[in-house]
Amino acid sequence: MKSQVDLVVDLLEQMLCCDPCRLVSDKSLKNDIKTIRSRSQSEGLSFLTKTLPLLGKALDLGLSSRCFNAPREFKRSHDCANRPAFLQAYFKHLFDDSGFLRDEVEPNAVLHLRQILFFAYKLEIPFSKRQMNDSIHSFISTDAELELTSDVETTQILEVASFITEKIFHDFDVKDILPKHGPGAVATGERLEEKWEFSRLYSSIHSVYPYYEYFIVGGGDELIDRKDWYMRLTRLDQGHAKVIAVPKDSRGPRLISCEPLEFQWVQQGLGRSMMTFLESNRLTKGQINFTDQSINQKLALESSYSLVNSTIDLKDASDRVSVALVQAVFKRCPDLLRCLLACRTSATILPDGEVLTLQKYAPMGSALCFPVEAFIFWVVLVASISRHHKWQQADVMRDVYVYGDDIIIPTNETSLCIQTLEAVNLRVNRQKCCIHGPFRESCGMDAFQGVDVTPVRLKKPWSGRKIDGSAYASYCSIANEFSRLNYSKCAEYLWLELEKTYGKIPFGTSRASYPCRLVTDPVVAESRNRRLFRHRYSGRYQRIEFSFNRLVSVKRSSKLDGWTRLLRNIVSGRVEDPSHVVLPRSTKIKRGWTATF
Repeated sequence: MKSQVDLVVDLLEQMLCCDPCRLVSDKSLKNDIKTIRSRSQSEGLSFLTKTLPLLGKALDLGLSSRCFNAPREFKRSHDCANRPAFLQAYFKHLFDDSGFLRDEVEPNAVLHLRQILFFAYKLEIPFSKRQMNDSIHSFISTDAELELTSDVETTQILEVASFITEKIFHDFDVKDILPKHGPGAVATGERLEEKWEFSRLYSSIHSVYPYYEYFIVGGGDELIDRKDWYMRLTRLDQGHAKVIAVPKDSRGPRLISCEPLEFQWVQQGLGRSMMTFLESNRLTKGQINFTDQSINQKLALESSYSLVNSTIDLKDASDRVSVALVQAVFKRCPDLLRCLLACRTSATILPDGEVLTLQKYAPMGSALCFPVEAFIFWVVLVASISRHHKWQQADVMRDVYVYGDDIIIPTNETSLCIQTLEAVNLRVNRQKCCIHGPFRESCGMDAFQGVDVTPVRLKKPWSGRKIDGSAYASYCSIANEFSRLNYSKCAEYLWLELEKTYGKIPFGTSRASYPCRLVTDPVVAESRNRRLFRHRYSGRYQRIEFSFNRLVSVKRSSKLDGWTRLLRNIVSGRVEDPSHVVLPRSTKIKRGWTATF
């Protein structure tokens, strides 16, 4: 089995050999391959996941600011102190001897460089104890910095924001929510079907969403039947969330807040209701988005050519939205504000057991984090721009776009917007903001001069285990992406490695229900599969079926009955099967009969 380092290095060598712009001489190519192999051997995986992306970030900064300076981790080219010797043919094509972006640049050269430099950046690798401690320290120190300033300018901007908020949410019904369980873990420890057995009554939730209305479906009849359950509920004033760390990428772990079961239940209901409302409201529709990233992606692509809009990047965005900021923005919507405060956990338990009282409104993991932060970013910027220029608010609303913490604003308003965001204790990552040059990034779209230069990124570690369904699906997807970007050598190399572990890979279209080698014509897929796999004719479904690998999840029959089963059936809707429980992280590979289309 190949190690992760060997696999990535081999793929990078195949990428370098592609040379889509034909800028590299054989000598330079050999030197670049030698650099990757020697440094990977001496520095290990960190060269691929940390050092190469460091050069990639310098490249992106050079594209967005029009001036490049190589990081000190790379030897300089002999003919230019600003360019690295590594991949120098491409950097020379992009930047002149003074480090400035050239007027004529081939976008494919940008894509090729970014593909090499960022390929392993998002690899989900185990984090060290030091990285864990650094993340926790940052979480705590950030929370301590969230006291809202009281200067006149900021206060007046927030006052305008509160009036806009009142205008938007004036007909929002806070009681019209459908509670729901989230997919992740909860701080109180319940798993799978245990989540449907509520055992705590929190007074903060009960005061706005009474248990006898929002935690049962049978009303008075159910309450009579389950009086003993209701009386046994542990009465508590507030709940504590729990911080856990999950693998993210080379920079360290991602901190997630696990909410108590009952809090998560109502947070999902209120959060989803707010998102649906904002995506359909006439003032915010198309401006604040939660389900459609294509709006931001299209704007980023267009603006990389026109330069009309800029993208703003925030650091620790969800951890820097304070309770005080939420109160200031929603103060003219007392019913909504009361619910937003009642449904948040006021403290969290850190990994070492320490209880931290939170100044932030809701960390990542709370179902209220995403809708609340997105609205606040949007409304604060609209308030600032309209107040500064004395423009009509309705006109300014059409110019600001937000998807989570991905913000797009008019380029000529960038300085004002950055100043405003920082005035309310948000931190702008200026090096990742795309303002001046012909490069933009938003919602997974990286664009240069109107061309998509988003690289294929490796995420799942290569396990080499024949039953690892998640890795199988991930690497099949990467191989198909390589084919789409004309990295045919990389694609074929990866298909061969996959077949060594998993056997022959079936063909299929983008609508296939199994990992496959993509083709556009289903007839072609079926024809190729006939030559590779056993097949049969299904009289029941009147179709040709093939015996090959597909992904399955481990399920077990539901043990719920009575009122709790009815609650699950109603909440699950048509998408989920309430008669079975899918075990988390149980995706496996299983051979079975499957149709191509």
